Amino acid sequence: MHGLVPYLYIAPAFAVTIVFSFVSMGISFWASLHHYDAFAGAAEYAGLDNYRRALFADDSYFWLSLKNTAVYSAMSVVGVLLTALPLAILCQKARRFQALFRTLYFLPSITPGVVLALVFYHLFGVWGQLLDNAWTSLPALALLGVWSGAGYNMVIFLAGLTEIPKDFYEAAEIDGAGRWHQFRHITVPLLRNTLVFVMVMTIISSFQVFTSVYIMTQGGPERSTEVIAYTIFINAFAVAGQMGYASALAWLLFAVVFVFVFIQMRVFRSRRIYDE
Repeated sequence: MHGLVPYLYIAPAFAVTIVFSFVSMGISFWASLHHYDAFAGAAEYAGLDNYRRALFADDSYFWLSLKNTAVYSAMSVVGVLLTALPLAILCQKARRFQALFRTLYFLPSITPGVVLALVFYHLFGVWGQLLDNAWTSLPALALLGVWSGAGYNMVIFLAGLTEIPKDFYEAAEIDGAGRWHQFRHITVPLLRNTLVFVMVMTIISSFQVFTSVYIMTQGGPERSTEVIAYTIFINAFAVAGQMGYASALAWLLFAVVFVFVFIQMRVFRSRRIYDE
């Protein structure tokens, strides 16, 4: 009986996971194989027609939305590396008010996404008109994503920086290495796993971006910000009878993210930074 106690503790969370994750995924996969109208409750078996439409049909915006999502993801990764890592280094070296700086930088990460999107909508849409330009709307959304996630990624980098032995820096100073050479030859190599982790998580979250697009641009102008999550939403809820097609898009997105994560996990498993 005592051996069952741990399983009883995790049973509620496990049941929720099964119902809202695995069962939902099963229903979604079933829907992707049907012409399914969730509002009318009508379903007609379609085989792989929804997938063929997404990949090859002329009226499909899957490849456009995937391209927009990839561009958004690339800008987000670059932005995170240029903001979160410098912030982490500055916070680590701060001698006074370090806790205050960490709190202030982390605040956007715990602020609801709708609130952040509304603030940036007025900042970029009303004042700067950046959201009305097909060339600047997607970078504006990426800037919001970078700002909202910089604090979280800063904490991850701080944890990685803490694990780097100070002896390495002291030895480098004795050898006459400056701060840039220390950063290039010590900090970056020993943060490699942390860097890859942050990049992977940033890309995964970027491929699921939706709130900022829905509130700020609705995919415009000229579909320049129509990312794949927004395309799935439009086909699922704004177009009657397209729930099966939207489910197929969702599974294609899952496949893209799964392949990327699998490759990164293979990289993670074979890496050793330095011996203890």
